[in-house]
Amino acid sequence: MAQFFREPDRRQRFLLPVDMMEWLPGDDIVHLIIDAVALMDLSRFEATCRIGGAGQAPFSPRMLLSLLIYAYSHGVRSSRAIERLCRRDAGYRFIVSATNAPPFAGSAG
Repeated sequence: MAQFFREPDRRQRFLLPVDMMEWLPGDDIVHLIIDAVALMDLSRFEATCRIGGAGQAPFSPRMLLSLLIYAYSHGVRSSRAIERLCRRDAGYRFIVSATNAPPFAGSAG
């Protein structure tokens, strides 16, 4: 019988696998959504984005569309809720590449 509690080590360097492909099972719907959006012709959306000007680069239309489809497929419609999930949920973080979460104004649709 154990004489101690297993305490979490919250200061460990990596809590998730380093490779994002290992964050979710291969049959997760996020993979299907990303692959389906990759097949879509979004050139008309991409043409409306100004690239190379002042300020930060715009978010990828493919990433934003994948994010919205994934959120809607889980019943999430609020842009603020989507923003929050981009920081906390592995599926959302996988879509936005973990550190690239758009602010709620950027994902409002």
